Amino acid sequence: MRVIAAAAFCLILTKVATAYGAEDSRSSHLAFSGEDKSCYAVNRAYENMHNSGRYSYTLSELQEDDRLRPYMEVRAIDGVVYSRIENGVWDEDKRLPIRTPLDANSGLPVFTSCIELGDSQTEEGLALHYSAYWHRYKWSAAIEIWISKTSGKFIKTVSRYDRGAGEMPFPVAVQIMDYDRAHAIKPILLDP
Repeated sequence: MRVIAAAAFCLILTKVATAYGAEDSRSSHLAFSGEDKSCYAVNRAYENMHNSGRYSYTLSELQEDDRLRPYMEVRAIDGVVYSRIENGVWDEDKRLPIRTPLDANSGLPVFTSCIELGDSQTEEGLALHYSAYWHRYKWSAAIEIWISKTSGKFIKTVSRYDRGAGEMPFPVAVQIMDYDRAHAIKPILLDP
């Protein structure tokens, strides 16, 4: 009887936590077949980031004078993603169910040739700093990644796109993550 009561309590607790926006960490913590073995830590952090219940990020152009020019803002809230480009109108889309480190089209690894560059102090705290090669769909880039030593999630990335293979309309993109749930709020949407 105690086992049934404990199981029921855990199930109710899970439902309540999910209803109130608890983190949804769907990372398997297991390597996928075909994954680059040098990228194990990067892949798990990538999964942890994309599969968390709520987060936001800014994507900016790194200009030649090292200043950031904001380009896109994204807020992922449970099953919905809100995005806007250059302070335009917010767009609402259904969130992909689970993001993995393998490209959905080709089945090839998103990250390859990962090299741990060491510890790094960031505004968010102590991080592991990596370099890698990123490719998804027809896009590719040399990428630097900072992973929080506390949360195990991406904090920041700097992507230097291969000529003609850029996902963004500029050659160097900086993505800065924000896991503060108070910042990942539903924006005001304009009626179509």
